[in-house]
Amino acid sequence: MENKDAHITQLQQEVAALKNELYEANSIIDAIREGAVDALVLHEQGKPQIYTLESADYTYRILIEKFGEGALSITTEGLILYCNDYFSQLINIPGEGIAGSYLKSYFDDQELFDTLIKDVAHNAVKRELLLNIRGRKFPVNISLTNLAPKVDAIGVVITDLTEKKQHEEALIKNQQELEIKVNELHATNTSLEQFIHVISHDLKEPLRKILMYTSRLDAAAYTLENNPAGVIRSSALRLNSLVDDLVKYAFSSVKDDMEPVDLNKVLKEVKDDLEISINENNATVIIEELPVVTGTKVQMRQVFSNLIANSIKYSKKDIAPQITIDYEIANESDKFYYKVNIRDNGIGMDKAHLNKIFTIFQRLHTRNEYSGNGIGLAICKKIMENHSGRIEVQSIPGNGSVFSLFFPINNL
Repeated sequence: MENKDAHITQLQQEVAALKNELYEANSIIDAIREGAVDALVLHEQGKPQIYTLESADYTYRILIEKFGEGALSITTEGLILYCNDYFSQLINIPGEGIAGSYLKSYFDDQELFDTLIKDVAHNAVKRELLLNIRGRKFPVNISLTNLAPKVDAIGVVITDLTEKKQHEEALIKNQQELEIKVNELHATNTSLEQFIHVISHDLKEPLRKILMYTSRLDAAAYTLENNPAGVIRSSALRLNSLVDDLVKYAFSSVKDDMEPVDLNKVLKEVKDDLEISINENNATVIIEELPVVTGTKVQMRQVFSNLIANSIKYSKKDIAPQITIDYEIANESDKFYYKVNIRDNGIGMDKAHLNKIFTIFQRLHTRNEYSGNGIGLAICKKIMENHSGRIEVQSIPGNGSVFSLFFPINNL
């Protein structure tokens, strides 16, 4: 009986010992899971062996070290427990010199930092502050998160805002400079408009007198070749026309209020305006259904009037002008346009001249061949630029030309 009791007592002692070992093992496992253990030390043959634990927690620590921002853990009093390499490099102090110091000592406004530490107990805190490292101040964004109850500490992320602030300051400076330039340009345009009015008035007044007094001379004298009176009158008329065209060109850059413009109505009015010229040249103008564009009606009339008049002017001598106006939808780099085409059967142009014709005063023919001042197409180009569009031309000598107007479509 005594042997049986002794055996039971021994078994109970062994069970108690096993329970203690199991408890210790479970505690170690729990510590490993919570990241509280970095390594295990095992004694083999009287020598300690260290086994590091490369767990998921280790991966997170590597991530923090490679972080492109400052990462720290601090106590609730602000004492630095840990900082990553980025923060060490940011303030140019070795990591071993940072741990154990107070984070607020690196900030310009330490009282404000104390307030943030208190606020983080209730909610995560974000704030822009100035770091002050030995008198060198630069802006950072600081985020604080309370890690309780799992860890009695505060997590801190610090982002350097120096480059961002420099970009913002540069942007503000550029905007200010742009505003100054825009105001200067506006003043220049206003002065230019006043100048154009003065010039057009002051030039045209003496021109009117020249034309009035030369008209009193013998009209038959104008028909005589190289007659001085005829040369004077012809030059005065050309100068008068040039002044009118220059004024039109100057004001073609003025952007009036944009509104929906029905090109069908515009073309009907233009065709009525050019009725005499169309009939005199036996011209045919076919206008297919056209879109409604966003623009200014006056400038649209000017564009189409210039282009149709040009097609009539530069027609072949023995063939009546035929002009067709239609449109299509053009897609360029995911931008959509109404492409309005004005086709004619005129004399056409050489490819080498196509880029020149939209330049002011550029002429491909002498005045003896074709009248004009070389301003009409330059006006068309300016007007299309006002409408955020453009004008292009395709032409073959002897086979006519196609002028294309590109109007952006805002709702596609």
